[in-house]
Amino acid sequence: MSGTGAMRMSPLLEAPLAFRLRSGGAQAKDKAFITCPNCNAPMFVRHSSRETETVKHLIVHCTNSGCGMTGMSELVFVHYFSAGASLRPDLNLKQCPREKVPQVIPPAGDPPDDRQISIFDG
Repeated sequence: MSGTGAMRMSPLLEAPLAFRLRSGGAQAKDKAFITCPNCNAPMFVRHSSRETETVKHLIVHCTNSGCGMTGMSELVFVHYFSAGASLRPDLNLKQCPREKVPQVIPPAGDPPDDRQISIFDG
C-alpha cells in the first residue's frame, strides 16, 4: 500500500503499565489487588459479573509481563461488622463474631498528641 490512504503499521502509542494506586504514588500491593498465585505480582480486574447477591466473579490479569497469567477469582461477602440502616432478611447474612470485629485503637506506648482536639475536653 502506498499513498495517503496507507495505514501505519507501528504502534500509535506506547504506554507501559505503571501502578501508582495510592496517594503519594506507592503501590497498593495486595491491599487493592488480587495477588497472582503464580508469581505474587498484583493482578487487575478486566471484567466482573455478579453471580448472586453475595458473590461476584472477577476476570483477572497478572501485571507481571513475564508471567501474564489470566484467570477467574471469586469475591464473596463473608459477614458484616455493622448491619447498617436496613438489613435485608432474605439475604440471611452472618454477623461477624464480636472478638473478630476490627477495632481502631491507638498504638501502645505512644503519648497522646497535644495538637489533636479532643471531643471530651470541657
